[in-house]
Amino acid sequence: MAKRRSQARKKNQGALGRISGPLKKITIFGVVVGCLGLGYLGASFWKQLQDIPDVTMVERYEPIEAIQIFDGQDHLICTVEGDEDRRVVPLNQISNHMQQAILAAEDHHFYEHNGINFFSIIRAFLANMQAGHVVEGGSTITQQLAKNLFFSDAGRTVDRKLKEAYVAWDLERRYSKERILNMYLNQVYFGNNAYGIERAASRYFDKTATRLNIAESAFLAGLVKAPSELGTVKGRDQAIARQREIIAKMVEYGYITDKQAKDAKAQKLAFKKGINPLQKYPYYISYVLEVLRERFSQAEMRRQGLRVYTNLDTTAQELAEQNLNEGIKKAPKGVTQGALVSVRVNDGAIIALVGGVGDFWKNQFNRATNPHTVGSSFKPFVYLTAFSKNAYNPDSIIDDSPLVIHQPWGLPDYAPKNFDRKFYGRITVRRALALSRNVPAVKIGKEVGMESVIETARLAGLTAKLDPNLSLALGSSAASPLEMAGAYSTFARFGVTIKPQVIRKIENNRGQVIEVFEPKVDRAFQVEPIARLVDCMQDVVRWGTGTQAKLADRPVAGKTGTADEGKDIWFIGFTPDLVTAVWGGNDENHPIEGKNVTGGVVMAKIWHNYNEAYYKAHPTPPGNFMVPSPISPDESKPAGSGEQLARSSDTAKEETATAGTSETGSTTGSTDGGGTAAETGSGTDTTAQTPGTAPTPGPDKTPPTAPPVTTPAEAPPTAPTPGSGNEGPQGKLPQSSDRTLSEKLPEPAPARTAAKPVQSKNAEGVVMRLYPYNPGPQYLPAEKTR
Repeated sequence: MAKRRSQARKKNQGALGRISGPLKKITIFGVVVGCLGLGYLGASFWKQLQDIPDVTMVERYEPIEAIQIFDGQDHLICTVEGDEDRRVVPLNQISNHMQQAILAAEDHHFYEHNGINFFSIIRAFLANMQAGHVVEGGSTITQQLAKNLFFSDAGRTVDRKLKEAYVAWDLERRYSKERILNMYLNQVYFGNNAYGIERAASRYFDKTATRLNIAESAFLAGLVKAPSELGTVKGRDQAIARQREIIAKMVEYGYITDKQAKDAKAQKLAFKKGINPLQKYPYYISYVLEVLRERFSQAEMRRQGLRVYTNLDTTAQELAEQNLNEGIKKAPKGVTQGALVSVRVNDGAIIALVGGVGDFWKNQFNRATNPHTVGSSFKPFVYLTAFSKNAYNPDSIIDDSPLVIHQPWGLPDYAPKNFDRKFYGRITVRRALALSRNVPAVKIGKEVGMESVIETARLAGLTAKLDPNLSLALGSSAASPLEMAGAYSTFARFGVTIKPQVIRKIENNRGQVIEVFEPKVDRAFQVEPIARLVDCMQDVVRWGTGTQAKLADRPVAGKTGTADEGKDIWFIGFTPDLVTAVWGGNDENHPIEGKNVTGGVVMAKIWHNYNEAYYKAHPTPPGNFMVPSPISPDESKPAGSGEQLARSSDTAKEETATAGTSETGSTTGSTDGGGTAAETGSGTDTTAQTPGTAPTPGPDKTPPTAPPVTTPAEAPPTAPTPGSGNEGPQGKLPQSSDRTLSEKLPEPAPARTAAKPVQSKNAEGVVMRLYPYNPGPQYLPAEKTR
């Protein structure tokens, strides 16, 4: 009976009850550990699910793109790589051959699965086990996209693979197959720093993705397997072998016929030769990037796909590069570098910018945007100041005779000299400017005040450092060709300033406008003084120092410039529609020997050749410059200040002032020469010829005479009354946003005998002081140079 009860008890205890002793304890411990393990795995899996990214981020995702730069006609001229060189295109701009090739290479069951292909995973696992290393992948295109978008920094772990699979499934659940394929082709890396199919097609074959044929598509699809290896020239043979495998797969999967495959395999691929994005127009593009760096951080430029629309005229740029290189090759010994900048008059657009000759990659210094001693090309600002103050007019008499200015603090006397070491005596202001005489420029600068001259230069557009010393009248300070072209464009517009612009607008990679660069128009000067200056500057080209720049079919105004010892030589000239500044010299700042090393001989010729070619390529009506109003009898009589400047040098010797130093550290002014007469200059001598002993010009020393006065029938139109709406040969200039140009034009000032300050209003309506009233001492001690 007891035995039967014991057996019944054991039967009711179940399997665990039948286990006795140590085995029972081990079993219980195993069950507990198993439950804890399952709990841990469950919690771990739940945590992993919490770390999975939200796939809807692709709605806000902006792929990293390169900076695209367009010319003035909105044609793409180059791309500048950021962190990734990519350009996103829609699926309909990718050839069907490319879509089929990538499916054949990576996932021919793409349209059949839901993001995960278990058959491919098992097949890849068995192949890798047999080989002993990874030889085949089982990831679908959707999984690869998930990895590229969300797990690019993760390692090869089971957790990552699980996450990739889940995200791939979620992507397939939310988006169409076409959209997933499009995102993949724009995201995948093809080697050679080409991200996305559009950039890969351009990088390898110099074409767009829509034009890829079967052979090219199969080659690019094959790169995805190992882009860093197959994308190199060394890996080209392996890449071709991979291409043939993919072509065979395209036949197998029914994408192409046997004949198409045979033709594709027989086709010899024409690879694009390596071209740096800055190889074309490198100086212009480098300046565009410099402007962008002022507006965007390095990180933004590397990662944000900008579309930059410039004012570049590719024809003008190529002509500028060609003529500058040819001109410097033919230049006298010592002139080894040059720069050229062209600015359109009507809107201030920089259409061409060349910062040097030779190989850009050996020396990337941009001479067009960096300063050089301006020499006599600064003199127009001196004369404009005198014309604006009614202190002089073009027919006023100025004494070109020896001048010695005693300086305080024991400094040596300042004795400016003319380039030819001659003095012409009493000559007109027009003649002094046309022949670039130094002594008259210094005298006028001293009369009107160098601070006033600096203010004139500032209003015209110069921002470079300008020291208020008498030597500045001869151009002892430095400015860039770009700045000088911008300032001279104010002359060409007869007093209207527009800051030169290299960029028109900037868009992001979605085509949204970030910034628009509209020309800001402001009248800085009255029309009449500018008209008088431009009339004199035409004489520089007609019969003065710049005759080499003369154009047969249109008027030209300009000014030559040669700094001390010919270290910097210039010609800056303009027609009614285009301003061009040309500079020459060398990077070592060495003196250049020779009688003909002047702006009027060397740079004026380059200016002429470039403009002649430009107008041949761009047929443009010649236009006319305004003619200044006739000089009244009162103006023809020298004012008190003018009489003082025309006095003899004996009185001038009593004047004391401090002359500044030139960029080379000497106390000389600038020198200049060329054209039909040698331009003027100054030496370092502290002595001068005895005052009043100016040589009498002999048969070989007679200065050139001015051309005959134009007859009424030949005279171009006279300057219109300010505010009449006719602003010169360009017709209508761009308007500012708040008022029209005609509202900016000040009324013509009556002839003045008293030294009253002239005022004008800028674009914001703020009253500006144009010239100081009773200016104080402006001659400061010369700065010491190292």
